[in-house]
Amino acid sequence: LMDPPARQDVDVGPRRCPKAASEPRDTIEHPQATRRARVAVCGAGWWTQERHLPHLSRNPLAEIVAIVEPNPTPRSAIVALQTTAELSVQYGAPIFSSIEELLASETSASVDGVLVCTSHHAHAHIGTASLRAGKHVLMEKPMCSDLAGAKALLAAAEAAAPLAFMVNNTANWQPQVQLATEAVASGLIGDVEHVMCCMHSPLLWLFDDPSNEGWTAPTGGMAGNGFGWGQLSHLLAWVFEVTKLEPVHVFASMTHSAASGADMTDAAVIRCITRDGKPASISLSGSATVPGNAHSADTAHSVGKRIELRLFGTDGMLTYGGDDQDRGSGRLELRTRSGEVTRLHGEFAFEDYEADGTGPESLQSFVKACIGQPYRNGADAWVGLQSVRAIETMYRSASSGRAEIVN
Repeated sequence: LMDPPARQDVDVGPRRCPKAASEPRDTIEHPQATRRARVAVCGAGWWTQERHLPHLSRNPLAEIVAIVEPNPTPRSAIVALQTTAELSVQYGAPIFSSIEELLASETSASVDGVLVCTSHHAHAHIGTASLRAGKHVLMEKPMCSDLAGAKALLAAAEAAAPLAFMVNNTANWQPQVQLATEAVASGLIGDVEHVMCCMHSPLLWLFDDPSNEGWTAPTGGMAGNGFGWGQLSHLLAWVFEVTKLEPVHVFASMTHSAASGADMTDAAVIRCITRDGKPASISLSGSATVPGNAHSADTAHSVGKRIELRLFGTDGMLTYGGDDQDRGSGRLELRTRSGEVTRLHGEFAFEDYEADGTGPESLQSFVKACIGQPYRNGADAWVGLQSVRAIETMYRSASSGRAEIVN
């Protein structure tokens, strides 16, 4: 194995590996800003109170200028939550009951960006309203949970350019994704023909409990709810960002929790096309039933999620996998059919769900976009749409017992 020096090309034959750049390849330039990003946070549930609000409050480049939450006493079966009145005092931000109320207020003029962390079915409405009002948007995954909403968000994001629209698939901001994307785009494995991807998570406590309604119960126009929307949206966003495949046909099978009704294990074969119209496929395996807890307060006994990705092309393959709480458990590796083996990155990293600090790189990029600094978009509206298309069709196929066409 060869470990390439940082920011140097590595000769692997007739083609060359991309640079292991410290800066993202698709940075978008804006004039440098000297003020803080003024962020409105929509939704005051578990993840907002445990992650987004604390992260933003610790970031010297950001300030929380509004919190949007219709329920004065947000509820969660996972942790005890603060009331909106308590949040207002703690973060020094006014409370609004809806995105419409915020956008109609005097506060709206001071909002640079909107972070959306509400129920899945509300994403499309809040996201499109925010974009049309001239706000940058960071949308929690999945981008939304119905196809019409996903298409509306893509159209709104395209119409609002150059405003940033990002989906919070934190794995897509890891440097390994940049390297994998560049390797595929530069033809180092040839045309992508097949992807094998697995995500096995210790999340029984989340998806097997009916009191976790936002994670287990379908709302709005959702075609089911559970591990597919809650976790496989991360895995598929990685695949679609790196490969640029488009799903066209899906056959899926799921097993469900007897207690909550959520899908607990998922298997799918997804027929795709490349951007050149060539056939390709994805085989997918997902499970919430790994014993343990990925979010244990007892970090010494926290159990990581197991990820495995293999991309097979006409000239070679990329492999990437490991335990997402152990960086030494895996690496990004390129193997060509002519016999070269190159280690593109020596560590494994996937989701970033650390509670401490100022948050994942996706949130950092959103803040940078809000204040006009260069930023990288690891999961844009196109990636979000492909993930929604694939997962929505998986649920339909699992329900019908037949292969289903992707709409």
